[in-house]
Amino acid sequence: MNQPAIRLERRAHAELGDYPVDAAWSPDGRALVAAGGSGALVWLDTARTGLDPQRIGEHAGGALAVAWQGGGPLFASSGQDGEVRLWDARTRAAQLIHSAATWTERLAWSANGRALALATGRELGIHGSDGARRAQLPPQGGVIAAIAWRGRTSELASVGNGGARLHRLEPVPQTREFPWQGACLTASWSPDGRVLAAGMQDGSVHFWNIAAGTQAQMRGYGAKVALTSWNAASRLLATAADAMIIVWDFSGRGPEGSEPLQLDAHTARLAQLAFQPKGSLLAAGARDHRLTLWRTTQPRQPIDADLYADEVALLRWSNDGTQLAAADRSGALNIYSVRQ
Repeated sequence: MNQPAIRLERRAHAELGDYPVDAAWSPDGRALVAAGGSGALVWLDTARTGLDPQRIGEHAGGALAVAWQGGGPLFASSGQDGEVRLWDARTRAAQLIHSAATWTERLAWSANGRALALATGRELGIHGSDGARRAQLPPQGGVIAAIAWRGRTSELASVGNGGARLHRLEPVPQTREFPWQGACLTASWSPDGRVLAAGMQDGSVHFWNIAAGTQAQMRGYGAKVALTSWNAASRLLATAADAMIIVWDFSGRGPEGSEPLQLDAHTARLAQLAFQPKGSLLAAGARDHRLTLWRTTQPRQPIDADLYADEVALLRWSNDGTQLAAADRSGALNIYSVRQ
């Protein structure tokens, strides 16, 4: 049976004029905030065909991260100035909620939008939606490489050199250790909250099945695994270390002993990898200047692709999965409609 044709419909274009380091969609998909390597924070009204980038602020030295509150009007930004700011999208006004000599490189909102996690070096702080600090967790042994909230719970995972930690914030703060000899680079929860996956510096992927109390490791990558993404059904985990995408199937007993799916179309290292929220499509961007769109049920070749003048540096799906923002190193940004 033939599946409906899906295409990347380029709907709008903008020139950011800066290297894009991060971006975040508004919950309704009508706006996108992009953070630039030189420091600029840019507002894009994606409801319009003609994008008109508006500079709303700047982090001196360079921006690092931006994260939008789930279902709310707030977004947070951080930069090399050591500051974290909380913005109100309705007024474009910001308040300073954190300042330190060490950069805050990771920001993550809880699913209910009530808590914002800040990873600053070895420190992990939790702020409320009013900007006030709610908790400061004990420092880790090394720099925190990634953080991720566990579904709709009050549990937050942090990873780095030596494994993972799972922090339960309510009703009483508790931390569980999941040690592993090696440096974790990514933290990706399956949407059902059962499995935490981490791409590793040593060219492997490590899985902690928190629900079952087990763990496993899949080796054989030719380089560090810096990209991991789950599909919406919690069945497939896409990973990348070089130019090939490796997809593990977690149905049944899981990936141990099974043959992974290999998606091979890029000719240079993958830089971006993201499954569609509330859908089954997988988007990838690489240093070969190509953006590709995949169905894992059709692994022989991408179902669509687009070519950029420079390497693809950013991919972000809107929350409903019907729009995809992509940008290359030069700051050329496109908004695609992705519909059947």
